[in-house]
Amino acid sequence: MTNNFKISWPTKVLILVGMMLVALFVVALSAALVFGINNTGKMAQVITMVLQNIIVFIVPVVVLASLCFKWEKSPVASTMWMRHSPSMRSIALVVLTYVASLPFMNYLVDWNEHIKLPASLHDIEQQLRALEDSAQLVTQGLLNTTSWVEMLFMVLVVGVLTGLGEEIFFRAGLLGSMHSGRVNRHVAVWTVALIFSAFHMQFYGFVPRLLLGAWFGYLMLWSGDVWTPVIAHALNNSMVVIATFLGNNHYIDENVINHLGVPQAGATPWLAIASAVATALIIAIFMLKKSTQKINKS
Repeated sequence: MTNNFKISWPTKVLILVGMMLVALFVVALSAALVFGINNTGKMAQVITMVLQNIIVFIVPVVVLASLCFKWEKSPVASTMWMRHSPSMRSIALVVLTYVASLPFMNYLVDWNEHIKLPASLHDIEQQLRALEDSAQLVTQGLLNTTSWVEMLFMVLVVGVLTGLGEEIFFRAGLLGSMHSGRVNRHVAVWTVALIFSAFHMQFYGFVPRLLLGAWFGYLMLWSGDVWTPVIAHALNNSMVVIATFLGNNHYIDENVINHLGVPQAGATPWLAIASAVATALIIAIFMLKKSTQKINKS
């Protein structure tokens, strides 16, 4: 007898989130027992990050894919959006949009960092600032590398592994589950992007991370594979690691790169505007060519 049992998309999301929360607790507890509650050593952070990406992000999706294979007879690779390798056109889109959008994203990051809450929310703002400063200290300590070998290792961990882990969970897992349930694609993309940005618990980086999350989501739906957003995510993270290394070791002036597109106070952000327009044009041209190809094939 054919098994027609289907797992609903809300059930898939609950399974993923439930396993993720349990895994997060296990990893945090294990790190506290091994390294100590207040241990902020770099090696402890790296090991915890590796475990988080594998156990918290990747394992739940693998388990869900296995359940889908068993109950729905859905191929594991198909469930995890791994059935296709990224095309050269998709990779070119990722690289071009990254370069074109850099001034605009810098402007957005700067704007978000300087958001002022109403006076009535002063205490909340202070708490958010304290959390942001704490997160920045952890990040700076993690990215503070002094050798090329150490920098390349951090590219693998912070860039490649984090890009892989987060995209497997948020895009292949959460977005893939919602998409399989025929949720409106735009609603699904932006909902997962909101969750993705909120998960990082950094209010003063929320908006840029929200846009990045949405961009990664659309990349997966457009390309039909999770590898394209993995490459985009890994590229974004890796460039931060590399730029920080080059800046800290005086190969470049990191402030020049980070403030590209950020005007002086009161000035019009023309470079950021041009960057946004150029990015939109690149995406529009890509989508137009994709639509033309579909029409020609049909």
